[in-house]
Amino acid sequence: MSLDVDIPAAPTIYEETRDDQYESDVDKRADLQTYLDGVENAWEEGFETWADETALSDDAYRVALDLGLIEEFDFYWNPEMEEVEYEAPEIPDDWEERRRYADLDSWSTVSAINEEMDDLGETVAGILDDYYVEWGTERDVVETFGDQYNGRDDEIPENIREDSRYE
Repeated sequence: MSLDVDIPAAPTIYEETRDDQYESDVDKRADLQTYLDGVENAWEEGFETWADETALSDDAYRVALDLGLIEEFDFYWNPEMEEVEYEAPEIPDDWEERRRYADLDSWSTVSAINEEMDDLGETVAGILDDYYVEWGTERDVVETFGDQYNGRDDEIPENIREDSRYE
């Protein structure tokens, strides 16, 4: 199933209320905001990918949009995992008791919205990691895979050239 809707504006993740939580990564949060809604527009790419694959109905999506769930997304850099992570908004368990959620009619709709918001966050965070964020160092790649050479390399170090595997 697919969702045929306009792409909403990217959530604002670089704001003072959130920056207090992530003081050490304020610059990275600003960069992520730029990747989300700047020229790169990772939000649009991620949203389109998600919308093509989501099982969320148009009506349930509109409820999520009306509740402002898109604006509540948060994306941030996790230095320990060295990847972009996210916090997806959720409809609370006591939704039946709150006036704000009057448009919701069933637990299955609430579950579907919560699950699909999580999938949207995962999709966008994955796109940020895969295509935009380059905060890992080349040293990490060398430690994992060793020195890499291909036919286009002009100079192969002597110790590698003498290795019989490269002859």
